[in-house]
Amino acid sequence: MKDWLIKYDFEEKIDPKEIISKLNYGTHIVQIKNFPKKDLAYENFITKLGNPIIERRNNQGRSVFDVKISLQNNLFKSLANSNLRFPLHTDCSDFEKIPNCIGMLCIKPASKEQGVNSFAFLDNILDKLSDRDRLYLINKKWLFRNQNRSILNKDKHHYRICYDRVMIESFSKTDHQELEKLDQLDRIFESCKFNLKMKEGDLIIFRNDIILHGREGFDKNSDRLIKRIRFNVLK
Repeated sequence: MKDWLIKYDFEEKIDPKEIISKLNYGTHIVQIKNFPKKDLAYENFITKLGNPIIERRNNQGRSVFDVKISLQNNLFKSLANSNLRFPLHTDCSDFEKIPNCIGMLCIKPASKEQGVNSFAFLDNILDKLSDRDRLYLINKKWLFRNQNRSILNKDKHHYRICYDRVMIESFSKTDHQELEKLDQLDRIFESCKFNLKMKEGDLIIFRNDIILHGREGFDKNSDRLIKRIRFNVLK
């Protein structure tokens, strides 16, 4: 077993308190095999772990969002709803309060080795940042749509990260030096990245504020479907 991955099987007894503990420590990604594919079962399980965030793009006012190829006027509705590579990032970087956990349930994976999910732990990233770099990332503010915030935050003894390069460049005025800083940061993220290929019925749950995540691209005709729920874990 990979040391960053904690595995469970839904067909065996799972103690939600154990998963809550793992998420609060934030040192692992939780993977549950053979998870039911029904939205209600998925939502009910996440509710045992924390408080789900209502998905504004769910027409039924629920917390589940279908991550799949979706077009509107021949354009992708979002990067998530495309087949394109999605670089390492934090979900909801433009929210007033960013949810600290994410669940992703694989209903239909992309073919072969396409659409592989990628992750990078903040602890590994921090090991490659100088004290000067950390201070810069704490003090420098970027515009994430309407939210003006830093990439790194430190609460007592704990660091948190908020990063979305696409969001930053879409809303922040960046000069050449700042772009070089972001390029350097992206290279560090890539050096810390590891991959996980999800299979049908896999549910992965991870921290959104101390683990960056992304995915590789896949065929534009793929019927890949991942169901996502964002939530705040119980203490």
